[in-house]
Amino acid sequence: MLDGFSGDERKYAIKPFSAVVRGLCRTKNVDEAKNVILRMIEQGPPPGNAVFNSVVNGYSKAGDMEKAKEVMELMETRGLKPDVYTYTVVMSGYANGGQMDQACEVLSEAKKKHTKLSPATYHTLIRGYCKIEEFDKALNLLAEMKDFGVQPNVDEYNKLIQSLCLKVLDWQTAEKLFNEMKENGLYLNGITRSLIMAVKELEAEGTDIMESTTKA
Repeated sequence: MLDGFSGDERKYAIKPFSAVVRGLCRTKNVDEAKNVILRMIEQGPPPGNAVFNSVVNGYSKAGDMEKAKEVMELMETRGLKPDVYTYTVVMSGYANGGQMDQACEVLSEAKKKHTKLSPATYHTLIRGYCKIEEFDKALNLLAEMKDFGVQPNVDEYNKLIQSLCLKVLDWQTAEKLFNEMKENGLYLNGITRSLIMAVKELEAEGTDIMESTTKA
């Protein structure tokens, strides 16, 4: 179908070309989607950010970060500026693969290019650090968000509180985050609130048992 476009008709056929690229990415034919972009560069219509982002996202989801970065660099050679979404999907690809150092390098690059990032950008990294149980770094990112014009939302708090309770039984830090949420007008769901209380009670029961054993 795309080969049927020529001349001026092809020059203005960005919608059908974009639809094909998105469709190929959805069906995980990302290499073919990249080939369509290369043909667009040579013959038109000129690909924009949205088309490149589809392919960057496709490679990132597949975990092929080398190709994702190659397409991102190709995008820049075309005079296009990767947007916050572009950086976020690349960070997500690295974070999903446990490559948090590389994800943070992309975050540093994004901060240089954009004065305001999105909640999803930070949520991606916070989730990644929680996955590998580096909670101090996750908490630092939560504190950093406001410096870049991003207000933490329930998702960030919820993920951190659940991870702190379930993985390291740190109800004290979880409770501090819960109180911070209330100060910011955010509300935690009942299940996660109950989780904080359950871990707190579990620790108290353990302390009582140890005291009883010592007295005996």
